[in-house]
Amino acid sequence: MRVMDRRPRPVLGRGVRASALMLLVLLCASSVSLVGRARAQSTLSAFEADVDRIAKRARPCMVTVIAQRDVATRPGGAKRAHSRVGSGAAVSAHEVLTTATVVLGASRVYVVTDNKLEVEARVIGLDPVRNLALLGTQGLELPSLPLSAEPGESGDWVIALGSSYRSAPTQSVGTVAMRFTEPGTSLLQLTNEVYPGNSGGAALNSRGELLGLVQGELGSPSAPGNRERAERRPGGMSFAIPVEDIVPFLDGLAKSGRVRHGMLGVSTRSVFVNGAGGPSDRVPIGALVEGVAPNGPAARLGLRKGDLIVAFDGEKVEYSEQLARWVAVAGPGVDVKLVWVRDELGREGRVRLDEAPSAI
Repeated sequence: MRVMDRRPRPVLGRGVRASALMLLVLLCASSVSLVGRARAQSTLSAFEADVDRIAKRARPCMVTVIAQRDVATRPGGAKRAHSRVGSGAAVSAHEVLTTATVVLGASRVYVVTDNKLEVEARVIGLDPVRNLALLGTQGLELPSLPLSAEPGESGDWVIALGSSYRSAPTQSVGTVAMRFTEPGTSLLQLTNEVYPGNSGGAALNSRGELLGLVQGELGSPSAPGNRERAERRPGGMSFAIPVEDIVPFLDGLAKSGRVRHGMLGVSTRSVFVNGAGGPSDRVPIGALVEGVAPNGPAARLGLRKGDLIVAFDGEKVEYSEQLARWVAVAGPGVDVKLVWVRDELGREGRVRLDEAPSAI
């Protein structure tokens, strides 16, 4: 005969079951959170390791550029050497790329390598419009940076390498914030912090390729003082000359041995009108022709003194400096379309640009 066990058994109430379930959910969530944080930390560590690897590989390609010119202390008096310090990036074993603003007007140029070797360099080519200069460094065997085959776009990571005024290496990590494009040229705005002496430094992409050349910053730097680093504010927007502007510059020098710029054959000045805010609200409306060179492209097109040029190849012209820059970078032998106003009537036409006699 089978005896039934009639002892009372514990029964979980609804409240107890709910508490157990909640505890299980919390444990799972905590585990997922810990895994997520671990993965994030692992990703961050991998990114930092990549940055260090790229910087370590690229650093021997970087140099400090010292440009000297003789400045008279007083009229007729003795001269002293005035130095401008910038950065440079080697693009071949004997060639260094830097900005034109670093070496423009210099009588002597020196480069100092990462291992403190110093040699005199010569300016192979200069493009003050694109703000690029190529230096020859015979006597040095420099490792070179590969040029990026793809242009930088908004959001791309950028590692900026350069030298300070004291020739100390600098490094910052940021992104491409914005791309500014105009006829024949463009500019990258970076979130990287740049330092005095960084002009001519390298802007590298995540593969360690030269994405652009650091031009420096626009805007007033922070006032000097003894503030802590945490209190330091950015000195302004940093910019880089993109690789798609660098390649035509290097190719032009390799083919013809000089930088060739376009010429329209006019002298102009910017014209403004009062905006809605009154006399203080000046609105640019174009480039007013003040002179036309005989037999030049502008003369062949029929431009006259007093004409107002308002468009160049489909882009609105607001300032005379814009027009001059766009004509220069277009290059000689290029057909361009101009729109201008004469006696309140719009006119347009196409003309082939001549070659400017001087890059400066």
